[in-house]
Amino acid sequence: MFFYFCTRARLICMKLIFIAFPPKPLPPPVFFLKPDTALLRNNQPFFLPDYTQDLRATLSLVLRISRLGRSIGASFAARYFDAVGVGMDIFAHDLRQKYALAHQPADGAHAFDYAAPVSAGWIPAAEIPAINDCSLRWTLNGKETAQNAAIAYTPEIIIPHISQFITLRTGDYIFINTSLTSDTLHPGDRLVACLNGKEMLKVEIR
Repeated sequence: MFFYFCTRARLICMKLIFIAFPPKPLPPPVFFLKPDTALLRNNQPFFLPDYTQDLRATLSLVLRISRLGRSIGASFAARYFDAVGVGMDIFAHDLRQKYALAHQPADGAHAFDYAAPVSAGWIPAAEIPAINDCSLRWTLNGKETAQNAAIAYTPEIIIPHISQFITLRTGDYIFINTSLTSDTLHPGDRLVACLNGKEMLKVEIR
């Protein structure tokens, strides 16, 4: 019984770590956290909250952390994730602008329930030797974006940087935000994301 509760707690208390897509030139990675209640699994719909009039989403590549580590060296980074998936950073753009103008933390614009969809399926890390060479695209209501998503940072940069501040644990997810961000989303909109030509994630806005 004790093992059951420990295992369940470990699964529930995962960290959802987001790497912001940077302006140019590239600074060190900027990261922020979302609570585990932000996780949206199994292609479930996202229900539009009433506190925003400008909901948007950024396409993300997701690393699944597979072992415990802190202050990880760049040459060891690849040992700390075992699979790659697709996710999204759903956020309230209007709230983010409001907080920025007031010089306040923008947690309320990003860290709300179900604001971190993640793919049900994963691709083994060994099958993706270089994540910067991935083809990551999405469609909105059946219309494909005109460009492939740009990925600014590699795991060899991200994992050492994060792990100097916080310990990575098995089951944590690192969302690497890409260059693709939607315009304002509305009820009925449907986002479908593909990794290397394989459909990985569907999110319907309701």
